[in-house]
Amino acid sequence: MAARRKRKKKRKITFPFLFRMKKKLAVLFVIVIGCLAVLVGRLVFIDVKSGDRYEKIVLSNQEYSSTTIPFRRGDITDRKGTVLATSTDVYNVILDCTVINYKEDYLEPTLAALEECFDETELRIVKDSDGNKTQLTFEKIRSYITENPDSTYYVIAEDLSYEEVEAFEAMQEENSLIKGIWFEKEYVREYPYGSLASALIGYTASGNVGVGGIEDSYDDVLNGTDGRQYGYLNSDSNYEVAVKDAVNGETVVSTIDANLQSIVEEKIKEFYDTLTDNAAEGGGAEHIAVMMMDPDTGEVLAMANYPNYDYTILEDEETISSLSQYYSEDELGDMSDTEVMNLANLSLFNSIETIEGMDDSAQTKAVEALKQNFCITYTYEPGSTAKPFTVACGLDTGTITEDMTFYCDGYEQISGHTIHCVNRSGHGMETVSETLENSCNDALMQMSYLIGASNFAKYQQLFNFGLKTNIDLPGESRTSSLIYTEENLSTINLATNAFGQNFNVTMIQLASAYCSLVNGGNYYLPHVALEIQDENGNTVESIEPTLLKRTVSEETSATIIQYLANVVEQGTGSTAKVDGYSMCGKTGTAEKYVLDEDGNATSVRADGEYVVSFIGSVPAEDPEIVIYAVIDAPNVEDQAHSSYAQNVVREILEEALPYLNIYPDQELTGINADKNIIGETDDTDGTDADEITQTEDADGTDTDEADNGTADETGEAGAEDTQDETGSEEETQTQDENGE
Repeated sequence: MAARRKRKKKRKITFPFLFRMKKKLAVLFVIVIGCLAVLVGRLVFIDVKSGDRYEKIVLSNQEYSSTTIPFRRGDITDRKGTVLATSTDVYNVILDCTVINYKEDYLEPTLAALEECFDETELRIVKDSDGNKTQLTFEKIRSYITENPDSTYYVIAEDLSYEEVEAFEAMQEENSLIKGIWFEKEYVREYPYGSLASALIGYTASGNVGVGGIEDSYDDVLNGTDGRQYGYLNSDSNYEVAVKDAVNGETVVSTIDANLQSIVEEKIKEFYDTLTDNAAEGGGAEHIAVMMMDPDTGEVLAMANYPNYDYTILEDEETISSLSQYYSEDELGDMSDTEVMNLANLSLFNSIETIEGMDDSAQTKAVEALKQNFCITYTYEPGSTAKPFTVACGLDTGTITEDMTFYCDGYEQISGHTIHCVNRSGHGMETVSETLENSCNDALMQMSYLIGASNFAKYQQLFNFGLKTNIDLPGESRTSSLIYTEENLSTINLATNAFGQNFNVTMIQLASAYCSLVNGGNYYLPHVALEIQDENGNTVESIEPTLLKRTVSEETSATIIQYLANVVEQGTGSTAKVDGYSMCGKTGTAEKYVLDEDGNATSVRADGEYVVSFIGSVPAEDPEIVIYAVIDAPNVEDQAHSSYAQNVVREILEEALPYLNIYPDQELTGINADKNIIGETDDTDGTDADEITQTEDADGTDTDEADNGTADETGEAGAEDTQDETGSEEETQTQDENGE
């Protein structure tokens, strides 16, 4: 029965909706994948577009440490790549007490390593509880760690080289118990050649702030941007590090030639030292300054003045040691580095007694005077170096022609005043060239009548007198108030302006204008930067010569060159001549004014005090170099001789011309071979029998006049010395050398 029982068949179950579910799941999968792709794409976009911003937001919400990565300030080099200013990396030794105190095992190994690697004399000078300066010691460091367990930043040594910290770093790697010491990298500014071109280069104050010179005018170029390293604990308590690299500053390649600069500075110092304590107690001159330029580009090849300021004087052991003869160790220790540096610089040019006699204001003014760049900040009357510009104005306007002659009888009578020439008996009949050779005031005054106020004022502006040159250096003086306008050029003012009196210039103004006189009439923007380079030496920007205007025609320029060559060959400029070289030039002497208590010029002439000068170019035709020397009050009995400036120029050129590969173009004659830096020879004391030009009233009595257009001839930039805009006619008194 059971066998015959029929077995029941299993019933097969089917799911007709399974395929539809598969389709839905596939669609859902595609949607999810698409969303993920969009999300990933969005995250990538955010990371690329705003990653830095969100990173900072995250960091701000995390526990983190932040370390500044300092940028390196760019170098300043001369035109051939010689480094004049650079930044060197140094390290501060930082103590973190929280780390050292984290375990008792850290203290002794760390202190032992410090004592082994560093000398106590390298540790920082700190102030004790009474405010007195004292040397930090390892025992004091131990006490500080114990007394300040929560301190995370305490500087125990500063400005160490990498070689000085390298040994400690090696010990840290070998011994895991040396903790709580890290090194903070900084950069310090260094000037490898000391005071060379100090007024031109400038210096940096704390915070990489350029002060004066190229350091100031190219501060934005030289400076970079600090970087930063962030260390923080993320949500998983893992330590993460994010680094933003520093951007270093760029290098300024200057137009200066360090070798030329060195020659110039050596010679002006020699002149200063030779005449120190000569006619009177004190330095060889109040100021000596020399400029050299390329007349075809406006590039400044050398720019120097003396006395000057040495920003590296703290490294001069001899000078600093000499201070210890007058100041105790405690007194010097209580002074800041800046105070010691100022005192040391002042001591080079003043006795300690003189310095001690100055109040704080006087000392500050004396220090600032040393830092000034005479070539751009001081104003003075140019004297007879202005005469070529007057002649050029007359020739260019046609009011004077080459075939004209002028009769010098020794004086001109103007508005009731008698203005004498150097040769009171007169030079007689003179050609235009001879008026410059003899530096004849009488003839130049006669020319002024022909030129007229309108032409004269127009060409003074063309030559940029009364205007800034806009050289790429800070502190250039304004002279707009120290020059006459057409409306104020009365007959007597025009006459005296024609031979370089009663208006003021700066050295950079006169040198730039002179370049245009001898280069065919092209006035170039004077500049001290040649190009900008990145930190790898690649050129970022080339600073090309900038032609601003034409001052005179090529024909006028050629004529002036001929006249100025005659001045050196057979006129008042022969002392400047370098044997074997053709040369152009013009001499100048200007009597200074008495200064008031604030150092500003009065309207009274300073009896016997003069600014003497010489400007020249070599070779005569197609000159390659222009040189201008100004000596303010040389320390001699009789200052009124431009021969002092000529001697300095000649001595400089005798070394500079061969270095520049400017070859002789004349036969050797032995001229000036026996003269030294102050013009002395074996049989003379160097004093020339130069005449003096003075002013007389109509009755023949010598007078000092209340001069129009007064200016501080030795004065600092920015002095508010203004001229009498009424243009009243007053007497003039001038004194020039060799017929000036």
